[in-house]
Amino acid sequence: MSKLRKIAVFTPYFPYPPNTGGKIRSYHLIKLLASSFEVDLYTTSHGLSQENANNLFDCFDRIVRGVVVFQIQKTWRWWDRLSRILGPLPRSVDYFQDPQALLRAWILLNQESYDGLVADELCMTPYIELRLDLPRVIWRQKIDSVHYAEVSAARPWGIDKILDWIEARKLRRYERRKIPIYQGCVTCSEADAEWVRRDAPHLPVQVVPNGVDLDFFQPSGLPRATPPILLFVGTLYYYPNIDAVNYFFSEIYPRIRLARSDVRVQIVGLNPPVSIQRLGDLPGVEVIGGVPDVRPYYEQASVFIVPLRLGGGTRLKIVEAMAMGLPVVSTSVGAEGLSVHPGEDILIADDPQAFAEGVLRLLSDPALWHRIAAGGRRLAQAYDWRTVARPVIDLMEQVIREWKR
Repeated sequence: MSKLRKIAVFTPYFPYPPNTGGKIRSYHLIKLLASSFEVDLYTTSHGLSQENANNLFDCFDRIVRGVVVFQIQKTWRWWDRLSRILGPLPRSVDYFQDPQALLRAWILLNQESYDGLVADELCMTPYIELRLDLPRVIWRQKIDSVHYAEVSAARPWGIDKILDWIEARKLRRYERRKIPIYQGCVTCSEADAEWVRRDAPHLPVQVVPNGVDLDFFQPSGLPRATPPILLFVGTLYYYPNIDAVNYFFSEIYPRIRLARSDVRVQIVGLNPPVSIQRLGDLPGVEVIGGVPDVRPYYEQASVFIVPLRLGGGTRLKIVEAMAMGLPVVSTSVGAEGLSVHPGEDILIADDPQAFAEGVLRLLSDPALWHRIAAGGRRLAQAYDWRTVARPVIDLMEQVIREWKR
């Protein structure tokens, strides 16, 4: 039996527990990669100790060979922050590195005989550049420059809008320079893949949409809660999700309450800002925050709402909701990258009135509710992580094989 080849994966966060969209994707891609390679995980942190990482490693199903944490030491005085703003490096790249972390990474990478490297996100590129003599693959959860440009355009005038505009410009330059150093790329959607091809026309790009763990997310058959609950799930410190929640409550929720005053809303996600916490003061609204298991909320809800106006990639939570048999109303942006069939497995609505009407139709028409729920459940079957993520292995094998020619 041939010896498994070794891969070093660099990620900007420890991908366990898988309780955010980014962590869920990283967890499942690493898990699948580790089924065909020996994987060492290198992760950065501003607070996670190596001891705690080792404890989490025990919960990581031992799917990777080892875990190394690089502690990032940053000073946050105002002149240090100003120098980073004025410097050439995007702040989202600078945040995850410092000289000591890079030195330690260089030492460790030269102590092992790796067959390939993986950057999980663009911000890991400085670590990958330490071994340009090895084949390199980048996993992109989004197109970073596009993300910051969209967020900047959506923000009200202020310092954050300006900083995001600057970041978008820096990231665009960084992407043009750095993407060509890779031999392969994985994106969440074909739209994201097209952006990558602009910077590196000859780079092999594999689209791997976000998937779902179908063994974990299954309908329980329990009756839905009454009065009905509308459910939003998403990481609540992520600006596109903040914008989506604010848009829903300013433009859509009043229209729904006017027709159905008994409707309730639950907002589930890590670290809700004060602006979202205050929504809990509205009648029928509950801000849950982070939860260890989101399935009970999917089981109780009547409609899953995705009022997103910003973002790229594909939505993990939509596929999870569908797998749980929960019908979904989404904007086109929210369903981007998924092979949905509006009216069969999802309702799509891009203006407030249409979105409210879609929710109300599901609440008042049991036949429509069951049709969309059943269609979504069928669609989710095609997004099992074990199926959709298989090309990650194929691309890694291709890159290593061609590098050795």
